[in-house]
This record gives sequence, C-alpha cells and structure tokens, in this order.
Amino acid sequence: MSASVLVIDKEEPARESCVRILRSLGLETQVADSSACALALLKGGRFDIVLADTRMSAPGEWEFLRIIRHDYPQTEIVLMAAPQTGSPAGQATKLDAYSCLTKPLNVRDLRMLLERLAEKQDREAQSQRVQQWLKPRTELEGLIGAGAAMQKVYGTIVKVAAKLHPVLILGESGTGKELVARAIHSCGPWRDEAFMPVDCGGLPPTLIESELFGHVRGAFTGATQDRRGLLAAAGAGTVFLDEIAELPVELQAKLLRALQEREIKPIGSNQRTPLEARIVAATNQDLEAAIKRGSFRKDLYFRLNIVRIKLPPLRERKEDIPALVQYFIAKYRGAGDAATGISPQAMSRMMNYEWPGNVRELENCIQRALALGAGPEICVEDLPSNLLYNIPSGASTREIKTLRELERRAILQALETTRGDRLRAAKLLGISKTTIYRKLKEYGLGDASGDLSSS
Repeated sequence: MSASVLVIDKEEPARESCVRILRSLGLETQVADSSACALALLKGGRFDIVLADTRMSAPGEWEFLRIIRHDYPQTEIVLMAAPQTGSPAGQATKLDAYSCLTKPLNVRDLRMLLERLAEKQDREAQSQRVQQWLKPRTELEGLIGAGAAMQKVYGTIVKVAAKLHPVLILGESGTGKELVARAIHSCGPWRDEAFMPVDCGGLPPTLIESELFGHVRGAFTGATQDRRGLLAAAGAGTVFLDEIAELPVELQAKLLRALQEREIKPIGSNQRTPLEARIVAATNQDLEAAIKRGSFRKDLYFRLNIVRIKLPPLRERKEDIPALVQYFIAKYRGAGDAATGISPQAMSRMMNYEWPGNVRELENCIQRALALGAGPEICVEDLPSNLLYNIPSGASTREIKTLRELERRAILQALETTRGDRLRAAKLLGISKTTIYRKLKEYGLGDASGDLSSS
C-alpha cells in the first residue's frame, strides 16, 4: 500500500515506535503531539490515514476527531488503545473510526489492517470512476468500460449518430449490440422519435414480412384490417433489426429494395410510402461466411455495411470487469441487499474467467450473487459453480470433470501453492478454515495434522 499516515500520540516513545513500524512498511509518516498540531498538518496536506491514540479524544478533545471525520472524509481514522481500555471494536465504534489497534502495535496486525484499507479505498475509487464515467454519458447508460476497445466504439457511436447511414453491429451474444443501437438512436437529433427493435430470428417468415412492411386488409387469410409495418411506424426514428442473418433470403431482397429506393410497399398494396427511418442491423454470425453459403445476400451486406461497429467479447477487455461489476451492483442492489461491493477473492475469480456469455452472463452473475449473498460484499461462495471451478467454454463432454473432481483439484493446487499451509490455502480458495479441514477429510487428502504426500 502506498499511503501517507499522520501519527498522533502525546508520548514521544510511542510516536517513535509507530514511525519505525510504518516506515518499515514503506509508508510516508508525519507525527503530531496534540490535536492543534494535527489539525495544522491536515490543513497543509493530504493524509490517507490518521493513526491516533484514544487518549487524544479525552474530554475537551473529542471535537478533534469529529472535525477530521467532517472536514477530511477521505481520510481513514485508525485508533490505538492500551489493552486495559476495553474492547478495541467498541472503541472504534464509539469514535466512528475504521478500526482500533491494541498498543503496543504489532507489525503483522498493522500490515493486515493496511491491506484491508487499501482494498477498501481501491473499491471506492473504482466506484467513483464508474460514476464519473456515467455522468456525462446518460445516453450511453449500460455501455460500461473505459478501455481502448470500448473507447473506439463510443467514438464511432458519436460520429454516426447524427447521420442516417445504415449501421451494422457485429459481436458475440451478450456483448451489448442492442445497447449500442439504442445509444446511436439516443445520441442523434432524432432521439425523440421511435426506436423499434425487431428480432428477425424470433418470428416465423410468414409474420416477419407483415411485421416489417405491413399489409392491407384481405392481403392474406386473417388480414381483417390494414396494418402499418414497423419500417413505416418508426417515422424518422430507428428500426433495429436484431439477428439480421436470420432474415429469410426472399425478405432480404425486399429489404434491399426498400433501402435503395427509400420506399416501403405493404403486402397486398400497390401504394408505396416513404422510408424515413434509420436502419441499424446486428448479428452474432459471420456474414461473409453466410454469403458463401448462399444464406445471405452480398448486395444487402454491402448496403448495410456502410458503417460497421465490432463489439469485443468480454474476455478481450477484462480491464472493464471491475467497472461493470460496480455498475451492476448499483443497478440491481435492492433495499434488502446487504452487499455494496465485492471481495478481492471474488473479483479475482471473475478476472480469471473467460465469460463465454459476455456482459449478459456477468450481469446475471451479479444479480444471482446479490440474491443469495448476505454479507457486506459479494464473496466467492456467492458465485455460480462455473466461476468457482472455471469450467472452460466449449469443452467437450470428455474434458468436463465432475464438480467434485474440480473441487478436489482446486484444493490440491492451493495446498501446493502454499506448500501445505492449510490456513493460507483456505484463504486462497475463499473458504473457511473449518471447510478446508472438512474437505480434506472428505476427499481423503489427510486430516488437519496428516501427511498430504499420498494424495
């Protein structure tokens, strides 16, 4: 942890002892022997942590800690108390501090406390970056990420939003293609017009033509009245053709004609109406391969591919995962949910996972964790089994092991990494001491004092 610490203690030997320990941990340290001196130092510079003896908050000096809490909210207060002064946790709660350490300070306890503080501050800083990112981009809500790949996507959205050129969005399932289409619509001058999404793969061919182009009464059996198609109903808005590769070839020809002539002809009618809407199409398929197979028209591809946006899969932009996690926690956290963040161990599992379902899978994962978790942060135990055991996507039936075998291997790997230290292995796996002892016995890997060499 890189941090600056202000030590406040009336006794010089205690101050010097604290300074030696803190500087041995690589921390910048200053000292004060009174509340007045401490406040003067705080006004002159920023401190990440104030380490104060509880006797500094004696009658007449309680106001000192309140001033720090009010005027310097980003500074964490850690108290130091003599063993006979009662419960350290009670002291911290009473004076609204992050924690309370027992004097004389122990290097190991102080290091662990500083690590927890660093993790807390990292999470808060990440959350603030997410909020700052979203503030000027309300029209891009749902599109999260500040990496180079997503910056390129944002730039294209802004450039194309004010033009009526067709846009083709490519990307795997779950990457957010509809969000990009909505962002193009919301950023443009026609944002107040309609946004009409159409799932080209979700309707039978007999219905999708009527859905897009409309029909007149009597055009076919069951057409008891005129119906306006979505291409006309959108007006000057946007029609989003999702999974365009699923559109039947005969309808591809009709859509091409409409785009070329900027006119729509309803089924059974000789009248044509102007096509005012912008067309945004999307697919998770390889359209060039579809053209070679004869399932997609080359001329329609060229007509749609005026502007192309390629969305990267989540596995290729893992630097955006922390921001996405914080965004979905804020989005789905209900009044009864305790979790406001995520543990470092759970985040590590997420960063090491390949996310075959992309952002949609991550979103579902956070919703599940909030529903099942009960602590102040999402823990490893709250994650689905595919993250816990990192089952590879696309693995064959022969390659996939049982959860029992995966768990056994994970425990062995953790023990090998920690050279047999069960407590460190449990921490690495994100499980309790009791759980790892139980699992060792369950899998025949030796009891708490046994030899693991036979496994």
